[in-house]
Amino acid sequence: MALPVPESAAGTREDILRMLTDVPEGLSDRELAESLAPDHPGLDYKAVNHQCRKLVGVGAVERVGTRPVRTRLLPGAAEAMARAYAAAAPGEDDPAAPDRPIRDDDGDTDDPEVTLAPTTPGLPPVQAGVLAALAGAPDGLTDNEIAAALAPGHPDVDPKAFNYQCRKLVKAGLVERSARSRDAPIRTRLTEAGQEAAAAAGPAVGGTGEEALPVEATEATVEARPAPVSAVPDAPDEPEPAPARSRRPRHRPKAPSDDVARIRRSERDGDDPDDPPLRFLPFSASATVVLRERLAQRAALRAVPERAQEVVLPVRDVLQGWSRTQNVAAAVTTWLTRRGGSVRRVTEQGPALDLVASLDGDDVHVEVTGWPPDGARSHPSTLAADWFRAASAAAVQRRRAHPRSRIVIALPDTRRYRGLAADAASTLDGARTEVWFVDAAGQVQLS
Repeated sequence: MALPVPESAAGTREDILRMLTDVPEGLSDRELAESLAPDHPGLDYKAVNHQCRKLVGVGAVERVGTRPVRTRLLPGAAEAMARAYAAAAPGEDDPAAPDRPIRDDDGDTDDPEVTLAPTTPGLPPVQAGVLAALAGAPDGLTDNEIAAALAPGHPDVDPKAFNYQCRKLVKAGLVERSARSRDAPIRTRLTEAGQEAAAAAGPAVGGTGEEALPVEATEATVEARPAPVSAVPDAPDEPEPAPARSRRPRHRPKAPSDDVARIRRSERDGDDPDDPPLRFLPFSASATVVLRERLAQRAALRAVPERAQEVVLPVRDVLQGWSRTQNVAAAVTTWLTRRGGSVRRVTEQGPALDLVASLDGDDVHVEVTGWPPDGARSHPSTLAADWFRAASAAAVQRRRAHPRSRIVIALPDTRRYRGLAADAASTLDGARTEVWFVDAAGQVQLS
């Protein structure tokens, strides 16, 4: 239901028909608003659009074309208007016919970017009532609270109509509206000009004589007034009006699924991730203990013992020379075994072999390097120097990692390796690294 406005609906439509009589091809909403501006200063293109669609409903005009949509007069428009006014003539006690829409989102307007005309200086009764209701609320009121305050004078009016009137008062500079918020509704409060207008307007027009809501009126207090003492005691209380809900979807943080949440709680509480979350099963404490024991037994039966890693000791290869890496490592392994030691690990590291053994209660790390084979791209003497530097660097790193173990470099007994070991004696002594030489007979000589 629309609220009354100061203009006369009949006079506005008659002026529109008079304008259209002189222009057979029709006029757009903006052209009509500009032509009617001298007689109707507060008439904007939206109000013209509304009146034109009223005239279409009574068969006086037609709307043709696309934007801009033009309104054109139909034959017999005067007779149609006379019949419509005679059928809908209000009585003496009836309120004036509504003039403007509450909200027009589906209307075919001319140009949505056209600036609306300013509000007329004289305030209609409804706007004066809104100002009077806001005068006692410095913090402002919501649309529902305004509707509740003016309900005695307008019992059938939807709160959206008061929203429309509040927005008109905003354009006139009499009120201001708070920004849209997710947690709080939009509130309307008076400006300085609005306070002066409210003081001049006095009490709300069209009310029933009841006082406006107090300053402390909020959404929680805007509810049905208590019944008087003479009312029936068993009468049911009227329900509170539901607060207006925003149509904008609210952002909700994504929550993990129930299974993921249970797994996270189990990990946080120290449960085994491989076991099912027993704390969430609908069992008693004793049943949970029994189930846990059975699951442990089944897991033990399914468990396969890990195979012990077998150490493959290097053996002598008769097809290779005595100075090759494998033959030098086989001679060192034989020498350690004869002296009561044992080799725990054998690892191949490029052209070298890494032996980890135990001898006389000490851990022994042996870096075995042989003589380069013939036919390589570089000369064997040059490659031997590179291999020796690599073995020395590995020995220094092992000393840092195992400060209490014996670090050994095993080399074939050749003139080149003897000279390289002599040149690096200071570095090897600083790293507490021993050098073992293996001769062609497989004998190991300690440095």
